Amino acid sequence: MPSRRIASLTREKDVETRNIWEAQVFYKTNPPHPEALAESARALQLIEKEQRIPGVMSTVQDPFASLLQTHLSKFGPTTDMPSAGATEVKYDERDVLGWASSVVFDWWKRITKFKWAEPASLADPFPNTARVAVFGDWATGLYGAPVVAGSITGDPAGHQLVLHLGDTYYSGDADEIDEGLILPWPKAPGALHRALNGNHEMYTGGEAYFEAIGREFGQTSSYFALQNDHWILAGLDTAYRDHDLHGNQAAWLQSLLDQAGGRRLVLFSHHQPYSLLDSQGPRLVGKLSSLLHNRKIHAWYWGHEHRCVLYDQHPAWGLHGRCIGHGGFPYFRDELPGAGGNANTFVRMESRNGVPGARILDGPNPHIHGHESRYGPHGFATLEFDGPHLNEVIRDATGETLHSAAIA
Repeated sequence: MPSRRIASLTREKDVETRNIWEAQVFYKTNPPHPEALAESARALQLIEKEQRIPGVMSTVQDPFASLLQTHLSKFGPTTDMPSAGATEVKYDERDVLGWASSVVFDWWKRITKFKWAEPASLADPFPNTARVAVFGDWATGLYGAPVVAGSITGDPAGHQLVLHLGDTYYSGDADEIDEGLILPWPKAPGALHRALNGNHEMYTGGEAYFEAIGREFGQTSSYFALQNDHWILAGLDTAYRDHDLHGNQAAWLQSLLDQAGGRRLVLFSHHQPYSLLDSQGPRLVGKLSSLLHNRKIHAWYWGHEHRCVLYDQHPAWGLHGRCIGHGGFPYFRDELPGAGGNANTFVRMESRNGVPGARILDGPNPHIHGHESRYGPHGFATLEFDGPHLNEVIRDATGETLHSAAIA
């Protein structure tokens, strides 16, 4: 598998003295587009804010900045980082504000979204007894991501569904989809494979993502549903329209429930309806308000936030909310009371502003060598359906059980 390339920005300490003439000559012969220059300066600030440790992948929730990172990672001299399974491409701000800005700006202006497609059927059949592997924000090809894939593939109990909750880094272009999502994908024998759309896939319009899931998984739409005698499993696209539901997804979901009989609903999406540590999802909540207030959603699993968070049952909506966004992207540990130890543990956060309390997974990450204590652990979830019963298992990247509980 090709080595992933990580773009790192550097600043020359004496750029104002030694390099001022070089910069003046460069800009005179290669004048960047004024709007591109402004966008690049803004993107640089965002990237530098997140890039606190050189040599470790970082990104921002910003289309132009992510496209810039994709572009920079493809060019220039590299430094091998065997411990990370990657090569690092270094640039200083003159590269970005010069030649790179106009190239990426032109690319950005030409991006179009993939053609929206409806599911071929309302819901496809699913076994009454089944195991589902769920992981999110995984498609880096680095750190704990290949370990997660190996654990899912090698699980002797097997899986009937393998599901990614979205995000391929940096911006989901064709190379990144192949190297981060498809090639390292956990090819569990006999399983159905599905991948949801994330905001990072949409930074390049999502065309590479959509082509790949059709080619590799036979997935004809970016949202889908499966059902058995007791459950409906529905995967939503919350990224085609950022942190929202595009098209008739809300009506489609209502149609599923109108024909559900006694089946209970489990939702999967990239974005969150609510959070104790990140932004809320008012557009999602608004579109699904009837289902939420009528307590029609039994559980909801999402990613987007690079953490593992197990929320208390929602007091008004009755659902079990879970963030499973710790699949493979490096994320700094939260500074919370009880956090910072040398072993995996769940740290308590109390309810706030209508968001239920939660337990947040904390611990070191053994797969980010040299910086283990700075980053939180990678892992995934296994959902075990047995007739009307549902057991959830939270695992570390190696497959070790960290938490197991029946939620139905």
